[in-house]
Amino acid sequence: MVRIKKVSVLGSGVMGHGIAQISAMAGYHVTIRDIDQAFLDKAMDKIKWSLSKMVEKGKIASSDMQSILSRITTTVSLKDAVVDADLIIEAIPEDMRLKKDTFSELDRLADPRTIFASNTSTLPITEIATATSREDRFIGIHFFNPPQLMQLVEVIPGAKTSKDTVSIALEYVKSLSKEPILCRKDVAGFIVNRIFIPLVHEAAWEMLEDKASMRAIDAAFKFKLGFPMGIFELADYTGLDVIYKASKEMLARDSKVLNPCPLIEDLYSKGFYGQKTGKGVL
Repeated sequence: MVRIKKVSVLGSGVMGHGIAQISAMAGYHVTIRDIDQAFLDKAMDKIKWSLSKMVEKGKIASSDMQSILSRITTTVSLKDAVVDADLIIEAIPEDMRLKKDTFSELDRLADPRTIFASNTSTLPITEIATATSREDRFIGIHFFNPPQLMQLVEVIPGAKTSKDTVSIALEYVKSLSKEPILCRKDVAGFIVNRIFIPLVHEAAWEMLEDKASMRAIDAAFKFKLGFPMGIFELADYTGLDVIYKASKEMLARDSKVLNPCPLIEDLYSKGFYGQKTGKGVL
């Protein structure tokens, strides 16, 4: 089996730079790749800020921070990003065509032994993997936002993913001090979003049909069901744009997976995405 030493992360957004940070903290050499150096500089600033907060709280020493940062490099070159990479994790926008095009190019550039992983939250791993000649070495590794804090990570094999690749992915996640859960079937939404996103729509229906107020619904989720946040509070934190797009992808592959509430589409069309835009459901 491949021994993971170097990890390349494609995409330097919230998920990408978070995955890069925790990988470097676990001792891996990491390369972050994005299409613009300005994006990469911003990502490194956020990583430095996150690590400095850990130093302030006594979670890591100042010398540890410098050591972690020394293991991270950035590049705008896809060719340079794959050099010596044992594992490449894609964390680019949730667009099937974009992901397939990216992995098709990666397949030509990367060493045949390199394992490919997608951080997609809803798109089928089996379908993305068909863009490559290494479907046996293709897997889903879905981190949650923010990766630095969230302990759960979904590991999703595709239809042709080998047992060795699954084992390597699970060990990698464990080495980050995260809790992997294995999704045994490549279904729409995997495990968490297959539960979470339909819940958002059902809660929206309850409010739209005047069966319960927003405040009552969120209170029920927090104080009766034991959620750390109300369902609408969590939806705003996650992003209504993310939920809307994920809903469309899930419905395209399983028409029975959820009952879409028009309120979600209405908020999305108005640009009310939640915390990122300052206005959402709440």
